[in-house]
Amino acid sequence: MLVAVIGAGIMGASLALHFAAKEMTVLLFEGAAPGSGATGSSFACLNFFAGGTSDYMQFRSEALGYHVALARRIGLADTIRAKGTLRWSTESTQAKKLLQAAGVAEGLGRRVEYLSRNDALKLEPNLSIVGPPEVIVRVPQEGWLDSVHFTRRMIDAAVATGLAHCVAEKCTRIEPLNQGAVVWTNRTCYLVDAVVLASGIGINALLEDLACAPLVHESPDVLTRIQYFGPPIEHVVFANHIHFRANGPSSLIVGNADDPMGVGDPGITAAGENVSLVRDELKEPSFGDSVAPQRGTRPVPKDGYPIVGRLPGQEQIFIAVTHAGVTLAPYIALLLSTEIAREESCDVLGAFRPERFNLPIDQNRMPRIQ
Repeated sequence: MLVAVIGAGIMGASLALHFAAKEMTVLLFEGAAPGSGATGSSFACLNFFAGGTSDYMQFRSEALGYHVALARRIGLADTIRAKGTLRWSTESTQAKKLLQAAGVAEGLGRRVEYLSRNDALKLEPNLSIVGPPEVIVRVPQEGWLDSVHFTRRMIDAAVATGLAHCVAEKCTRIEPLNQGAVVWTNRTCYLVDAVVLASGIGINALLEDLACAPLVHESPDVLTRIQYFGPPIEHVVFANHIHFRANGPSSLIVGNADDPMGVGDPGITAAGENVSLVRDELKEPSFGDSVAPQRGTRPVPKDGYPIVGRLPGQEQIFIAVTHAGVTLAPYIALLLSTEIAREESCDVLGAFRPERFNLPIDQNRMPRIQ
């Protein structure tokens, strides 16, 4: 079976690796450098502690466990920094939501620690933890990932099987056939048995050509890379409206939950805001002169949950997109590749099917080639 995977971010790379592991031939299409899209501009936190239903938190927890196991199995454990996360808020509403989420995690049997300010400062002496908050939540299984390095090494591992092939061409449209599909690129076309759309924000344009309504919206984001010479920060920190983590031995990467875009150059405006906020959270900021805004766009499904599975009205065209790709991509790839290889529906993915959006399908716009 020949499968085309559109997009070589962390989702596409994960799919290529898992299809190849099932002895399926894969063409991985990417018009830019692998991992250069949303994967490369992500905060790249590995976490299951998120809002939504307990079922979704369970899914994320299983995904995180699989992610770590996969990294160890294929020799990529060095790309993961699993030192834990620290979360707190001095706002009563947000603090209540935090404790509710912690309760859900505990109900699922996950380890959650409730720390005092002094306890947290023993773990991270350079934090100031102003307020102070009533409680600080630590989730020791979580951490962060060098997402671009991980993505490219997964592609290398897939290619090394001899079954995965990188195609440095941009997919411009998909033409469904009665059996299989034609992948059109900026250079030529390819006849394949199945297609998986995994190109993040690029999915909407391909869906439009398939007469499907858009499924994701583009969420602009600005992260800030700051030169940092203070005591090391081991945890990923979520403090009120800001989140930050180490980004190598001499820098921090900082994001703002409010995504302040301001006026003028949005990157510069947000970067200045991020520097000011993270300075308040550290006893010894010890920043250097290098402050670099990193603009990105995140693919966010319409209801916030992953979209995975066969497109309605299509036999061999599938979709795999999520906002939390850094955490979820390998697990989604495992499940979806198994589903396609066995031609059996996977119950674990049942809540994430595209059908939940009641996609309009205009058959008149989809001529099929015999």
